[in-house]
Amino acid sequence: MATTDPSEETNASSSGTRRTGSSRLESFSDGVFAIAITLLILNFHIPSGLSGDQVWQAIADQKDVFLSAAISFAVIGVYWSVHRRTFARITGESSALTAINFFNLATIVFLPFPTLVMSEYTNSFAAVGMYAATIALAGFTAAATILVAWHGGLMTSSTTQDIVDESVSETIATPIIFAISIPVAAFSPRAATWFWIIAFFASRPIGALTHRLLQRRHR
Repeated sequence: MATTDPSEETNASSSGTRRTGSSRLESFSDGVFAIAITLLILNFHIPSGLSGDQVWQAIADQKDVFLSAAISFAVIGVYWSVHRRTFARITGESSALTAINFFNLATIVFLPFPTLVMSEYTNSFAAVGMYAATIALAGFTAAATILVAWHGGLMTSSTTQDIVDESVSETIATPIIFAISIPVAAFSPRAATWFWIIAFFASRPIGALTHRLLQRRHR
């Protein structure tokens, strides 16, 4: 548990903030991420009683399940990494931080369901749109968690506005791409899924652009 200056505890109490550390909240969150990433394996299913050749065909038929699970696995891993880096700078907790963190965790633990739906209905706008919306919402709430902690005075003294701006910029780059893909899915769900590949290449320049915009705002 992090130690704090007595004056900080007084200020925290007057603002309704409790600086008792965030280790329990972080541990609970790690458990939720672990459960969500484990649930992805439940989307795979091969019928029993198949012959040797039929087994290979059944495995091949799971290609959409493999693709959607791989994307979700990577996304959950990225968002867990963001969550870990965020809480490494958080020294306390508050009701606002707990609420936004739980909202973020809700999107993470819900992700295996749209992953399953999309793997079965890859050409459905409803399936692809729900999947993209869930990932976008997870990213935006992760960024909101950083802002709530910063404005609530819950971050370490070494954390600066520029560090917060950089963290937020890096966090919202991927959800921006997934959010943009939703109208794309309205015209072509398959094109939207390929559009997500851009996230792995365009997230860095989008994050850099967002960082510059935030820096101008805070000058």
